[in-house]
Amino acid sequence: MPDVKLAVRNDVLGKRRALSTESRKQKSQAIVGSLIELSLFKDAMTIATYLPLTSEVDLSRLLRLEHRSKCFVAPRTLSNFELSFHRVTPSDMLEMGFGGARQPTEVADLVPPSAIDLFLVPLAACDRQGNRLGFGKGYYDRALADAPGFKLGIGFHCQLLDHVPSDSYDVPMNGFLSEEGLIQF
Repeated sequence: MPDVKLAVRNDVLGKRRALSTESRKQKSQAIVGSLIELSLFKDAMTIATYLPLTSEVDLSRLLRLEHRSKCFVAPRTLSNFELSFHRVTPSDMLEMGFGGARQPTEVADLVPPSAIDLFLVPLAACDRQGNRLGFGKGYYDRALADAPGFKLGIGFHCQLLDHVPSDSYDVPMNGFLSEEGLIQF
C-alpha cells in the first residue's frame, strides 16, 4: 500500500503545484469565504487551523478576521511524529517546524485536541468517502484518532478523487471543503 499511496500523493501534489500562484490565491479566498459562512464554522468555538505551505490552501486570512468569540489553534510538530495544538493569533511569533511548516512556539498556550470543535485539516488528497491521504508521516492520524471535533479536510478541487488508498489507522474526514463547496460524509 505505501507504493500506491506514494504514487497517488505524488500525482495529486503535482496537480496542486501546477496551479498558478494567482489561481491558488483566488481559490483560497473562495474557500475561506465559504468556510466562514458554514454553520460548522459559526458554531465552533475552538478551531484548529494550519499555517500553509506554499502550494496549500491558504487559510491564514482566518486569523486576521474579527472572530472575538473564537479561539484559533495551530499544530506544532513534536519529535515523535505527533502534533500538539497551540493558541495562535496574527501577532504571534512563529518558528519553522517539520517540512518547513510555520508553527507556534512551544510557549504558546497548549490546547488539548479534546477541546477543539473543528479541525481544518490539510491533505494531499481526499476521496468521496472521506478517506484522507496525508503527507506520509501520520501526524494528523495520531492527533485526530481520539479527537471528538468535526474533521474538515481542506484542499483544492483537484485534490478530490474518487478513491484514495487507506489503511485501518487512517482517520477519515467528516467533510471536504474546496473552491467548489462543501461535501459531507
